[in-house]
Amino acid sequence: MTMRTWMAVWLGYRVLLQVCLGQVSEPPADGFEQLGIPVRMGGLMGCIVGPNGKGGEALYFNFNQLDATLFLVQVDPDTGEARQWEAPQGPGAWALIAGPDDRIYLGTWDGALILRFDPRQPELGIRVLGSPSKTESYLWQYALATDGWLYACTYPQAKLVRFDPRSGTMEDLGRMHPKEMYARSVAAGADGRVYVGIGTEKGDLVSYDPSTKTHRSILPAGLRGQQGWTTVGVSVRGDGAVYAEFGTNLMRLEGDRAVRVTQAPDRPPMKFRDGRVVTSFERGKFTVKDPKTGQLTERRFQYSGAGDRIFVVGNGPRGCVYGSTAMPLEMFRYDPKHSKSEHLGNMPGGEVYSMMPEGDRLYLCFYGGAVMTLYDPARPHWKYGVEPDSNPMTFGGIGEGHLRPRAMIRGPDGNLFVGSEPPYGELGGAMAVWNPKLNRTVENYRHLVTNQSIVSLAWEPKSGLIFGGSGNYGGGGTKPVEKEAKFFAFDPQTKRKVFETVLAPGARNYPATVAAEGRVYTTAGNQLFTVDAITWRVLATNTLPAAQVEISMGVIGSRVVGLTTRGVYSLELPSGVLREVGIAPKRIDCGFAIEGNSVYFGSGRELWRYGFGMN
Repeated sequence: MTMRTWMAVWLGYRVLLQVCLGQVSEPPADGFEQLGIPVRMGGLMGCIVGPNGKGGEALYFNFNQLDATLFLVQVDPDTGEARQWEAPQGPGAWALIAGPDDRIYLGTWDGALILRFDPRQPELGIRVLGSPSKTESYLWQYALATDGWLYACTYPQAKLVRFDPRSGTMEDLGRMHPKEMYARSVAAGADGRVYVGIGTEKGDLVSYDPSTKTHRSILPAGLRGQQGWTTVGVSVRGDGAVYAEFGTNLMRLEGDRAVRVTQAPDRPPMKFRDGRVVTSFERGKFTVKDPKTGQLTERRFQYSGAGDRIFVVGNGPRGCVYGSTAMPLEMFRYDPKHSKSEHLGNMPGGEVYSMMPEGDRLYLCFYGGAVMTLYDPARPHWKYGVEPDSNPMTFGGIGEGHLRPRAMIRGPDGNLFVGSEPPYGELGGAMAVWNPKLNRTVENYRHLVTNQSIVSLAWEPKSGLIFGGSGNYGGGGTKPVEKEAKFFAFDPQTKRKVFETVLAPGARNYPATVAAEGRVYTTAGNQLFTVDAITWRVLATNTLPAAQVEISMGVIGSRVVGLTTRGVYSLELPSGVLREVGIAPKRIDCGFAIEGNSVYFGSGRELWRYGFGMN
């Protein structure tokens, strides 16, 4: 028997043994495999009471789907019976209102489209009416003014737009601030004025007069641009007046005056005509209270989602692959040994940005606020919180300067190093050092790269240094002030940055960095750089087949492997020969986990893997 024949027999016996033991492992052959859609929840954007088209009322639930189109669910509050309509355009809508014409209006975040649903003609479904502005992407909120127009605030030019339900006319009323990007909230006063809350760099409060088509800032001068106050919020309260909030300041708006007050009524509850109040709502259920009797009634309803977009994939305990979807943040787990996918549960954020195994547990850090949590797969339940029985357990934000925790690695002394993009309206992200024994941040370095975000990290043991890549951008609503991203090295012993350079002139970021055999590998655009960890000299530069996917590079055996948007590549060690080993059937959106000889990634709402087999 030849060695090749003996190996084939042994491998066959091993696979048979695993099958008998119920431990079916990954297929050894090269190639791509689609592993299904892990989550089909949809992201609940809001709920309102509106007409049902038959003289009564209904609840309308507005769901986003990042990899499909948004849908609207009409629910009978008395029975829980539900009907569902998909929009022809738009993955999601922040803005939702019942119009004065007894129709339901939505405003999308993709093209700033106005959508309309007529409950009296449900067979027409959701119709696209168009966009009131060629420059805008988001319609954040609607407000119905006394002139009968629907007003909406926008991004990215902080505009105010309006729509007349009677005539179908749309108008772009222009920028409400010359520099800010977010007109984030809007409210209409009883005197006809429309108020707009602006952010996110310094914040402003604007009053718009429809009779003259003019606007002006009414934010008291002493409140402008104070540290930590970056966005003004406006809303109608229970007394019918409009109030503005800016940091700890509360103002009642009277004409073109903002009067400081110490308290304000609550926002009006969601109420039916018969007086019943919606006390809570979520995906698939809601609770109604009868104020006459005090009775609470919970009802459930059914709906169908196409699948939620996967935002990140990472390694977890016990050989499993974990992932998070985006808006909603839903966690899932894939077990390669049993080819089993499991939807675990949700957390109160937008998406997990980074994760790291800690023994048999898993750290998860999510947006917004870079909130650190710890999940124990051995415990049978999913219950996010701070109580002793919570799982995952949350420890809160990791520190100042962190909003989107893009990179998480294990460094010296078992500590975790987390790099982040900064909060909205701010420049200069941060790198935190998290101690798993204490479960808290023990060091935090803001502006490690001046005015830039920290987007990739790697620990190189021979040099003892943490290497990383920055992004030359800041938080939402800011514009870059630095020309290009930087590649850097940080010494955790002396607690200082020891090296910083530009490897790729004009690069926006270095989205993936990994260390192996005394060298550091980092990427920018479609370039892969090999850097000596001791001398910091660039040893080689390779051209990738396409742009590198964020945090999607690692080591399998004697090669560095990574993902581009179009496929999987391999860099042989130590020769440095790079080749594209597989072109994916679909665009690769996110990564990255290595389990066995397979690389796992997300493509839209689908989980995929590429198996390297025996080569």
